[in-house]
Amino acid sequence: MSNVPVIGTYVSEDNNFTLKISSADPSNGAIRGTYVANYSPVGQINVEGAIGGYAWVFNKGQGKDGVAPFTASFGGSVRPDGRPYCINDAWSAVYLPDNTILAEGSRSFVNQDGVAEVRSLGTRRFTIR
Repeated sequence: MSNVPVIGTYVSEDNNFTLKISSADPSNGAIRGTYVANYSPVGQINVEGAIGGYAWVFNKGQGKDGVAPFTASFGGSVRPDGRPYCINDAWSAVYLPDNTILAEGSRSFVNQDGVAEVRSLGTRRFTIR
């Protein structure tokens, strides 16, 4: 069992979303790495840096400090120079004892033409590759 998300690249079962975890800090629950969505109204999006967080419920008194399952969240926002659009993907997730991630995603998108959308990205299982 893992007490932090395993460092590595997690890919959704449909291969449309990738979460690359480069660091996971147990002191504050911060996840750093890269989030990639292969499709959006503006094509592929790629976000690097602080992309999520996690928190566990088990503790030393239970004899298993900080082990999975635990909650997680990840995603990213993109707003290019000139502000032609802004897109935000947000995933609410659980990190499971088998080192997979079960997540439900949503996306918001606004552009300068007045298009405003909120969409579900569905429920996806992410596995490490």
